[in-house]
Amino acid sequence: MRKTLAYALAVALTVAAVSYTVLAQQAGGRLDAVRARGRLICGVSGSTPGFSFPDPTSGRMTGFDAEFCNAVAAFIDVPSVEFVNLTSANRIPAVVAGSVDVVFRTTTQTLTRDDQVDFGPVTFFDGQRLLVRSNSRIRGLGDLNGARICVHSGTTSERNITDQLRQRNLRFQLITFQEASQAFNGLAAGRCDVFTTDASQLTAFRSTAPNPADFLVVGREFSDEPLAPIYQENDSHWADAVNYTIWGMVLAEELGITSDVARNASRLSEITGANPTAKALVELKGGAILRVLRLVGNYGEVYNRYFGPRARTAITRDGTRNELAVKGGAMASRPFR
Repeated sequence: MRKTLAYALAVALTVAAVSYTVLAQQAGGRLDAVRARGRLICGVSGSTPGFSFPDPTSGRMTGFDAEFCNAVAAFIDVPSVEFVNLTSANRIPAVVAGSVDVVFRTTTQTLTRDDQVDFGPVTFFDGQRLLVRSNSRIRGLGDLNGARICVHSGTTSERNITDQLRQRNLRFQLITFQEASQAFNGLAAGRCDVFTTDASQLTAFRSTAPNPADFLVVGREFSDEPLAPIYQENDSHWADAVNYTIWGMVLAEELGITSDVARNASRLSEITGANPTAKALVELKGGAILRVLRLVGNYGEVYNRYFGPRARTAITRDGTRNELAVKGGAMASRPFR
């Protein structure tokens, strides 16, 4: 009996020790792993104009989504980012498998996806529309009876257009592609009558055509597409790092702290000295947001860099949810205190 009890106690202690080790590893989680690695592994599209694409001169990954990858790296103070190009089909499996730390890839937050991964704050509010040739008769969903429709497979766009046309009892042919760029090329080559996805991507792809005037974005938005980063579930420390990177960039814009201000000690001191919120923003977490602002700028600066009026992929922000909440939009931070 004593031997049995001793054996049982030994097993219990071993299990407890293993459990403690596992819990300890989970407590550190991805944040510690990324810092130890010294490199953030960030999933992007890599082929979506405006959002993530290689710079034609340097080959460096750039774009709206890519800047948020750089921002997260700066927030947690790691020196480099490894960009991994992902398709719509493999972005969630990559997160679940842990092969990437975070994904910024025009991903719509939905309930079914939230069962598999966690979402960060929305970085871009979007909605689905249609892209057609300028001489097309198509101007909205009601004109799509018998149409050939190019769509990016494995996306909410594919499901949305299917649902919309079935509700209207319209005949249609869906032509699917693995990448959005391939779907746009399908429209340009005459393989389909319309290409449909988020309006921002349609505008961006239109801008890459030899003659953008050959194409038109038409119809009203017929879906709600809040785009947000994704990462593994149940890791609160890592979630905080990603989330507060985004919220800090939004709050910095609201407070008027630009990249230039962040690099100017005198001007920064004036703002933080007069505003306790600004002081907390740039000082908390060892100046994490200050590193972000010096590297990429605030939310408005990043938006204007790729979608502002001077950008080739210009997408108006005024009057949309992408405007700051204090100006009537939906972009808002959480308190830094």
